[in-house]
Amino acid sequence: MIASEAMGKAEPLSDRPKRKMVHLLDDFGMGGVVRALGIFQEPELAALSASDILPVSANTHIAPVVDADIIITHFPPSWARLGFFASLRYRNPAAKLIHVEHSYTRNFETLHVKSPRRFRLMLRLALRSFDQIVCVSNAQREWLAHAAAIADQRIQTVYPWSGRDELATLAPPMRSAEMPLRLAAYGRFDAIKNFGPLVDAVAAIGPAVELYLGGSGPQEAALVKKSLGVSNVTLCGQITDVGAFLGQADAVIVPSLRESYGLVATEARLAARPIIVSDADGLPEQVGTSGLSAPCSTAEEITAAIARFQAMPFAAMSRAARSESASLRSDSLARWAALLAD
Repeated sequence: MIASEAMGKAEPLSDRPKRKMVHLLDDFGMGGVVRALGIFQEPELAALSASDILPVSANTHIAPVVDADIIITHFPPSWARLGFFASLRYRNPAAKLIHVEHSYTRNFETLHVKSPRRFRLMLRLALRSFDQIVCVSNAQREWLAHAAAIADQRIQTVYPWSGRDELATLAPPMRSAEMPLRLAAYGRFDAIKNFGPLVDAVAAIGPAVELYLGGSGPQEAALVKKSLGVSNVTLCGQITDVGAFLGQADAVIVPSLRESYGLVATEARLAARPIIVSDADGLPEQVGTSGLSAPCSTAEEITAAIARFQAMPFAAMSRAARSESASLRSDSLARWAALLAD
């Protein structure tokens, strides 16, 4: 059992009182974050701690007193929330405090932060009360450790787990060189996902590539307008059955301008779909030999990445996608078990 291995020769789990763990969350619309919380319901972690979720209003500036041995925050710090993060330790002095950073990355800072010095001061002040900081990719950890001056022993990487184990049983794609390359992309229709340039790239390539684009969001009207009359681009709406959606595709493309980790790429690999990902933040860590990481900021860069991908050995990438993702669940469980048992 992973939890037992992580704790070595400790007393049996059945003899240890189960601790209370509470996750603080302020936005249930963040689908990837909510899905990633499912790992704490897996038997290996449920045996260590009873897990619960406590909603926190975005306007709450003082932390609650929480009946828990372990408190984990899942929303990003901000100047407005400094009081909340400071009072969390003051009002819960006996609890172990863990912060999981899902959002901030090097590219976030580059694209959105006008004053990096001020931003980094906020990070240092907000995160200093936590016992452990958990990042979702190594690239994020390396950046955050430097940006917020966090000692190595207080920060670590745990890749998130989507909980979609059924994708590992999906039949691999049967790719034919005579048929168009069927690409899938899905997620929130937001500028940061960079779907507009993706549609432009596929439209410019022509019938040799087909794009199935799933999701919804603020850019939906613009994407509908952009894809009108483009016969090789299909907008599929909100995806409710990821397996069925990926089943119609040969590969998955993730052209995001920033991405702390990218669960879409993980789900693609589980489904034996090779991936094309941008060279942003944590995305390249998922590639291995299962695809390609390349600049994808513009339609021209995406076109070049697709052209490179088409010259690569598809069957070998498909096999690697599944084999290299096979241990993701057990690795994440082992890392969390070790952290919770500390």
